Amino acid sequence: MNKFNLKKNKFNNNINNKNNKGNKNNSNISFDVNDMKNNDNDNKFNIENKTVIGANANIIIDANIIAIANNGIGIKTIAKTETNNFSGKSKIDLVFEKLRVKNQKGFIPFVTCGYPDLDGYKKLVNVLEANGADIIEIGIPFSDPLADGPIIQTTSKIALDNGINTDIVFNSIKEIRNGSSIPLVLMTYFNTIYSYGINKFLKNAEEAGVDGLIIPDLPLEEYYNCKDYFEESKIDNIMLASLRSNQERLKRISNITKGFLYCVSVKGVTGVRNKIDIEVIEFLKRLKEITDVPLALGFGISTISQINEVKKYCDAVIMGSKILSVLLNSDNFSNGLESISRLVYEINSALKS
Repeated sequence: MNKFNLKKNKFNNNINNKNNKGNKNNSNISFDVNDMKNNDNDNKFNIENKTVIGANANIIIDANIIAIANNGIGIKTIAKTETNNFSGKSKIDLVFEKLRVKNQKGFIPFVTCGYPDLDGYKKLVNVLEANGADIIEIGIPFSDPLADGPIIQTTSKIALDNGINTDIVFNSIKEIRNGSSIPLVLMTYFNTIYSYGINKFLKNAEEAGVDGLIIPDLPLEEYYNCKDYFEESKIDNIMLASLRSNQERLKRISNITKGFLYCVSVKGVTGVRNKIDIEVIEFLKRLKEITDVPLALGFGISTISQINEVKKYCDAVIMGSKILSVLLNSDNFSNGLESISRLVYEINSALKS
């Protein structure tokens, strides 16, 4: 059961949605889309500066960041000084190059923009970066997220109720960019992009500081209809590879993806799962035979043992439902961030060892 009591929202974050009820973020193209309302978000978490002593390390907490302070495995300096100085290579490309040189694997956590509220989501991004995330995937909340399981659907519903829309997402990324250079990847459905305007969406995303784009419901065939837009953009368009796809289709997808290839580990939606099927390992082996593009495995990765099982066969792991479930089931936001900080530190330690 969600200890936050989502209907009453124990975060005590008062959202003012009275004045902007007419702003529609998505139009009805292929799905029914709820109205998304602009709002003023007042953070009332009242997080104080303090240090909490964990079992194995200190967790430094302040209003902006929680970071494990131990042997430095997960600590990163959040600054604007790290830039892409290599022409023709994206920030995502450079991340994977550095990982390969060190014989390490990448960690890509997923967060929902606007969950638990706008201020809390930005704090969560800071915590993830500080504890070793290599790339952060940010989901634009959507009313009918077909690829997402119940946990991400729940956070998306809360974000929509908070009034989050595409412009607010872009503005939040601009704010994050004021103190961070970590690659940021947007995950959204094509309905959102189409209703916003493909060219306008890509232009505004690029100006905001987005490095990559994941569109779960954009199949290979439909990609070619939008190819010119993506090729003119500096944003890496990251394609998904499915267990159901044959080898020839996987080759075609691998040839057009940029940044990395998102490898879907299940024949279903996102969510926390208890084991890795042997079929997934064989799937990753097949992909390694046909492409040198970095492989990031997602959908259902939720334990350190799973990570240790798959890291030999991929270049990064993506985790969303597990991280968000920790926050959903915490007594309060501060405790949730502490738990996530420990989890991410452990994940990053496993991937970097």
